[in-house]
Amino acid sequence: MKKILTFLSICIVSIGLDWWTKILSIEHLQNSYPRQYLGGVFRLVYAENTGAWGSMGSDWSPFWRMAFLIILPMVVLLGMAGFALFNKKISALDLWSYAFIVSGGMGNLIDRIRYGHVVDFMWMGFDVPFGHTNIFNIADVAIMTGFGLLLLGQYKEWKLKKVSPSSNL
Repeated sequence: MKKILTFLSICIVSIGLDWWTKILSIEHLQNSYPRQYLGGVFRLVYAENTGAWGSMGSDWSPFWRMAFLIILPMVVLLGMAGFALFNKKISALDLWSYAFIVSGGMGNLIDRIRYGHVVDFMWMGFDVPFGHTNIFNIADVAIMTGFGLLLLGQYKEWKLKKVSPSSNL
């Protein structure tokens, strides 16, 4: 029960924050000039992404966009949620990882279903080749946080195996 409550709490907070910031970006950034901070390194700029990461798939037919940007992600997210919730051996860190990934994916999936595009509004970096991010949102931050936590968990597991006495046999 604790596992389910933890997972759902992370999802509710993450999806809620994503939804709230997207509403704010629609209200305050749509049809306005980008806002720059930190000398232009961080910008708030409204964008509608009909594709996936980096607008990949935005020029696909409606059928393929539906298949690869709505149905497939929905199946994968449900599978990840099921794995995280019903795996008895999952660590707390991995549970958090999957909760962030699922909630971020759901945040963007909700946009695709509701608006037909994902609302993005943050950009970071320097305007040089390979020196900036794509435009992103809080759901994307949640997904990347989840993947970062998964990598951290794998690193910790690798370090434990590397220094365990049985690994020297």
